Amino acid sequence: MEVDIRSERNLGLIGSILAIVSGFFGVVPYVGMFGSALSLVAFILILLALKGIGDKVGDDRPFRYYLYGVIVAFAGIIIAVIMALMGLLLMPSGHMGYEMTHIEAAAGFAVFGVVFLMALIIIGIAVLTAYFQKQAWEAMYEITGVREFHETAKWLWWGALTLIVVVGAILLLIAAIYQIIAFSNLPEVLEVSGESRGEVILY
Repeated sequence: MEVDIRSERNLGLIGSILAIVSGFFGVVPYVGMFGSALSLVAFILILLALKGIGDKVGDDRPFRYYLYGVIVAFAGIIIAVIMALMGLLLMPSGHMGYEMTHIEAAAGFAVFGVVFLMALIIIGIAVLTAYFQKQAWEAMYEITGVREFHETAKWLWWGALTLIVVVGAILLLIAAIYQIIAFSNLPEVLEVSGESRGEVILY
């Protein structure tokens, strides 16, 4: 049975391009909010693409795993904001005399503890998010046969594991590029054989 996925292919391609663009905007001062909005749009477009493909081939794994990743990522953002607010509340307000020195020192240690804990939580959430997205792209490789989805999963996973060092960000960029290539190479028509696996035919 042949299924037309050209609209899903285009949604995924646009979403993947917006995702990498939003990453660059996120590091530019004063336009971070715009980057966040682009990132949200990118997530939605990719989810729609994976949902459409999953419905047409009878395999919801890509959509389900990617959705799990999005949920974990947004939960991480909320936790990070809460932890940042806690750090601000614990931050010493200024020197108020000798008798406040010990209190201010304790507050300083508390702020350091909050920042350290927040860093650990962010890294853990990034790894968990990458794990779910890795599963989604591996499922897309199984369904479509497009090898770039497998490469996306591989580089994404290694990028998340090495995110604490600079090389992690580079690997994540490579993964994002492979993701764009994968959707670009996705055929407009899939011939589905079996219950939940597809064999690719490109027209």
